[in-house]
Amino acid sequence: MITIEIPYVVQPGDTVFSIARKFNTSVDAIITRNNIINPSLIYPGQRLIIPVQGNYYTVQPGDTVYSIAQKFNVPYESIIYINNLSYPYNIYPGQRLFIPGISMSYPPSPVPPIPSSSPCPKYYTVQPGDTLWSIAQKFGISIDELIRANYLVNPGMIYPGQTLIIPCPSTPPVEYPTLRLGDRGPFVVNLQARLKSLGFDPGPIDGIFGPKTEAAVKAYQQSRGLPPTGIVDETTWNALLFATPPAPPPSSGKVYIVKPGESLWTIAQKFNTTVEAILKANPEIKDPNLIYPGQRIIIPTSQQAATSQEIITDKEPQDKEEEK
Repeated sequence: MITIEIPYVVQPGDTVFSIARKFNTSVDAIITRNNIINPSLIYPGQRLIIPVQGNYYTVQPGDTVYSIAQKFNVPYESIIYINNLSYPYNIYPGQRLFIPGISMSYPPSPVPPIPSSSPCPKYYTVQPGDTLWSIAQKFGISIDELIRANYLVNPGMIYPGQTLIIPCPSTPPVEYPTLRLGDRGPFVVNLQARLKSLGFDPGPIDGIFGPKTEAAVKAYQQSRGLPPTGIVDETTWNALLFATPPAPPPSSGKVYIVKPGESLWTIAQKFNTTVEAILKANPEIKDPNLIYPGQRIIIPTSQQAATSQEIITDKEPQDKEEEK
């Protein structure tokens, strides 16, 4: 095991025992490292060094903080605190996390290179100046395939040193089934873990789509401006996998959910408008090149809608009426 030391400032209500549980370490280790005479006399604002034993884990495609915690039987809160993860606790393939309590790194050795007889899938380390487009072109695959293989939330935020999975061009995408009350299986586990990582409590992550999971799905759908059916269809899966932000406040226009591979220019062409008009309707977009799958944007229309917005998914916009 490896021992790391984490600085910690005591919060109101903390005890040595509660801090030890938070970091999945022992009370004795904290007391010994900080020369604490009376464990009952720690106080808010006191600075402690928290020694934690464990090892590193390399995140795999499809992993979440909660699935990793279940895999190694450690509290997910400990992984969050030790690795200083911020809500909504997004992690990515190739990222290294310190897991308290595990004796060896996992995978135990670096990912071996793919033999020349098997050209794909393979791993690629992002280089300075790389973009998803240039990487996709280099390996002859689509940006959509690259995003889905690596569960990228914001494709504009790759960085040098990041490890990406390069899928086979002919590899079919994972088909996520429609889920509803009463369903069971690994996809339900994936759903429950994703809901919990986004702050919606589905109950125990047990692979059973029960009433509590259904209630969490409805709450998530409502928060994202989707019909609260409790059924996880393709639109809901896309929102979950690409971390669609909460629905914006009402405004005139239509709400459109960005799909993988799209740009403001292609969206403007699709809806017979201009990039400038879309930017004006979406002042929060500072860089037109940094939109991402799952993002909600307002498509301006000639009608000043004062009623509820229309969620556009796969339907093409209707042609505008010709002026008479």
